[in-house]
Amino acid sequence: MRKIVLIVICLASVLALSAQTKKVAVMETKNIEGVSAFQSNMVRGGMEVAVANAPGYEGYDRAAFDMIMKEQNFQRSGAVKDADIRRLGEMAGVQYVLVTEASSDGDGFFILAKLLDVETGQYGNAANTFCDASGQAIYKASNELGSQLFGGSVSGNSGGGRPALRNQDFSETAFGLNMRMIFVEGGSFTMGCTSEQGSDCESDESPSRYVTVNSFYMGMLEVTQSQWEKVMGTSVYQQKNKANPNWPMRGTGVDYPMHYVSWEEAKEFCRRLSQQTGKTYRLPTEAEWEYAARGGKKNEGTKYSGSNYLGNVAWYSDNSNYSTHPCGTKQANALGIYDMSGNVWEWCEDWYGNYVSYDTNNPKGATTGQARLLRGGSWYGNASCCRVADRNFSGPDNRGSYFGFRVVLVP
Repeated sequence: MRKIVLIVICLASVLALSAQTKKVAVMETKNIEGVSAFQSNMVRGGMEVAVANAPGYEGYDRAAFDMIMKEQNFQRSGAVKDADIRRLGEMAGVQYVLVTEASSDGDGFFILAKLLDVETGQYGNAANTFCDASGQAIYKASNELGSQLFGGSVSGNSGGGRPALRNQDFSETAFGLNMRMIFVEGGSFTMGCTSEQGSDCESDESPSRYVTVNSFYMGMLEVTQSQWEKVMGTSVYQQKNKANPNWPMRGTGVDYPMHYVSWEEAKEFCRRLSQQTGKTYRLPTEAEWEYAARGGKKNEGTKYSGSNYLGNVAWYSDNSNYSTHPCGTKQANALGIYDMSGNVWEWCEDWYGNYVSYDTNNPKGATTGQARLLRGGSWYGNASCCRVADRNFSGPDNRGSYFGFRVVLVP
């Protein structure tokens, strides 16, 4: 399991069809055990050069930036809350904050970059890369990652000038959500107990069969607490009290996954979003969920969504410290979708029931039942629960500290 060893925070504004030069400031890196100052400098240096070389950008004066931080008592380590980062971005006069995380197992090096929209306080664009742990490789990978985010491969889109991951993706802006939707091209795959699941397969994962699904859009992240409040008007605290006032909270913050949500309430979220936008938002079918978790047409053949090493992609019982974690802080899968293993169980449209071999074209599962399907595992579950083939279920009116959801959109 990879261990987070470095955090780099960059303050950025994104060029949005404008000739005006945007300034980018780079904070000092946070050195944690096992990371040398040299490696930290390579990450920061690669990002700074990428920003300097990106058309429409220039480096923010470090002395002026350090003075702002000192006067406002910001932590130099980078271990600040999202609200603090957003406030710092406002003070510096930038539009976006680039948060970059790196982890290493001693030989390999993983770098994740996310953009925080200063105006909305929500994360939008994200990208990641692997390299070896040498200084030259870290510098090159950081530079290329920065160039991807600030250069020609990231452009404005219809979502208010926010960066697009790919031309087919978009941000839903109804209710002020800035909800990133990833295009999942339709295709066929083997659903259920497949060879990489090994001996962990359970009886309800069989018979495995070849399934075809049409194209759809899926939320890049699980629905966050901020998004839920904007659409539904209730907080995670209120949801928890509906379930049981004596139960503990399991992670709170604008970018944490919404939990203590029943299937019926998740459906209501989709209904309100559809009504507001004139589009068809809903929960994913179980087949759509598994297809996306496996990487769609980029099927990775991995046991978990995005990796055979669960710690790289999931918050689960071994690393969660009994809490949810901010969405998108682990490695994405091949489609650029986060947290399909771990963090919170995700509600699906389907009733829970046994697989049947003949239901293979856009299957919708059992026609009736007493429980709705949940997929993906959670902060509370063990590794087996986080497999792409694992199935769970609960009553549609049940709320749990590990029950959340993400949405899909029918084109």
